[in-house]
Amino acid sequence: MSEKKESRESMKFEAIKRMHELGIAAVAIDDFNKADKLLCSDYGIMSEVPEEIKQRIKNWESKYNNLVYHVIHSHVYGQEFYDCLSVSCYQEDWLYEYKRLLDGWPMSHSFNLSIPDFTESGTIFVKEYNGTLMRMG
Repeated sequence: MSEKKESRESMKFEAIKRMHELGIAAVAIDDFNKADKLLCSDYGIMSEVPEEIKQRIKNWESKYNNLVYHVIHSHVYGQEFYDCLSVSCYQEDWLYEYKRLLDGWPMSHSFNLSIPDFTESGTIFVKEYNGTLMRMG
């Protein structure tokens, strides 16, 4: 198994495919595609990603070479999160990630604002609502 990292352009193409599959609003897809602009699903409203979260995303992407394509602001288990849906830099991971996404479980790096030490990566359960995503678990 090779560990070849994919180009940002290949990862972006994969991200846009996932955004369509998840039912994310066209405005968010267009902004990401044309200007690399991330938008945030915030309880049924599409909003700007806060600057502090943009910086955290930039640092995380630099460290792991993955690509964040959408953000969900959520409160789960009494804690506040910014869930950053992402594509692995390794194409070998894409089929697994995509299959999980089709079941409603996209890959996410979740910044826990309530308990920063509990920030983690993994899958989260989401539902589409009016072109936005809501984290269900």
